[in-house]
Amino acid sequence: MRSGDWLARSGVAVLALCGGLSAVLEALLVPLYIGSVVIPVAVVLALAGNAVLPRLARSLVPTTAAALAPFGVWLIVMVVFGVLARPEGDVVLPASPTSAALVTYGALLGGALVGTVTIVWLTPPPLTKEKAGAARR
Repeated sequence: MRSGDWLARSGVAVLALCGGLSAVLEALLVPLYIGSVVIPVAVVLALAGNAVLPRLARSLVPTTAAALAPFGVWLIVMVVFGVLARPEGDVVLPASPTSAALVTYGALLGGALVGTVTIVWLTPPPLTKEKAGAARR
């Protein structure tokens, strides 16, 4: 292991933590209202965060697993917030047919779609036999 490897891997761990914190922030911003209008800030943050964080992680450690770390942590946190209820019966992400629920679905599905597309886009194509032979020479 080179001396800079631990620093790059630590950076990916910090970006994974940022993915988790991003999910917490987005989950808490789902019911954001101005007057009686729901403002979909959570959707915009989910799209931006899941496009940027995997790219940053991939730039630090050029593996698909590194790009998957921030998105995976984000997805786990969002699903846990959507499934688990507090002892009082309250939930963080609403599931009733309201506009806040639609923002929840937009943040979760939009973030998951952008994160998946970003990771697939960052994954290098497999080497063919011709390319592998040329790489060895």
